[in-house]
Amino acid sequence: MTILRDGPYLRAIGWLCGQDHAARVATTRTWDQLANPVDFTDDGGYRLRADTEAGVPASPCAAVMQGSGVARARSAAKSTVYAALLGRRLLDTVAPRDGYHGDHVGVAVASGSTITPIAWDFETTGLRKGWRKTDTLLLPSSIPSAIATQVSAALDTHAAALAFQDGALGVCAAFEYAHLAFAHRRADYFLVMGADEVSQIQGDALAALGDTRPVLNGASGLVLGRTPHGDQDWQLRLCAHVDRNAGDVGVAGDVGAMLPGDWPLAVSRDIGIKDNPTLFTAPLLAYALHDLLRHAGRKAVLTCRLPGRGAYVLGFSRRKSNDDD
Repeated sequence: MTILRDGPYLRAIGWLCGQDHAARVATTRTWDQLANPVDFTDDGGYRLRADTEAGVPASPCAAVMQGSGVARARSAAKSTVYAALLGRRLLDTVAPRDGYHGDHVGVAVASGSTITPIAWDFETTGLRKGWRKTDTLLLPSSIPSAIATQVSAALDTHAAALAFQDGALGVCAAFEYAHLAFAHRRADYFLVMGADEVSQIQGDALAALGDTRPVLNGASGLVLGRTPHGDQDWQLRLCAHVDRNAGDVGVAGDVGAMLPGDWPLAVSRDIGIKDNPTLFTAPLLAYALHDLLRHAGRKAVLTCRLPGRGAYVLGFSRRKSNDDD
């Protein structure tokens, strides 16, 4: 596993909270002030805290949707609105910097629940009320890449607009694409977000499969920068997908043995998705990363596993300790 010498820096992290979908965002200096709504266990599991509203399904009101900046927001996926609301607040942490320009900002959004609610709404309306009663503007929002392009347009960013499936694994893959954008001088900042919306049809499908995972409704994410802001900034140093055998939940040593240098000694956090469906896991990664880095000193490793699909490894180190690699 190769150490990235020019990896991007983590500038801010955050998520939406409560029925008003207010964004809570923290930079390196305010990291500990951000209350994490998810608890993580040593065996790779996770659960919502009793006092959290992260999993409460709530449709945004008209004012919230209009405030997102998404064009024709009533015909867009709720996940798109969530991502736009969060993305705007994340960019507020870097927009005042000298040289900021939307032409040099990329957007990557992972979501596994965006398309189905849109398609279900369109089809059921057409079948029950007649096709003349359907909202034809729903159709463009059902395109898999729509969430990224619509968010990019709402935020006036132009360096890249990438959409990913596969929930938390998709967010991990977005880190890799963001790193390439920085390496090729295509971006100065990159938004990486996971967004999911709760829909009845998808919830019923998971229930029929006996899936009892916590349901995360909303968006979480972070903003990466090509240059650091201070010595305490976390820099992406490892970004790798390992073979499918490492995806077995509960198997930790195999990934540790692949880490270079003294990285096996880093503080680590494993996320184990115990079943193949990755639905409602896209917002999970930012919560896990925040929890991990709160307890890390110099280096930290986050591993996301899915049975039969392998594992994604993300490694971070503080800027002041990078000369020790």
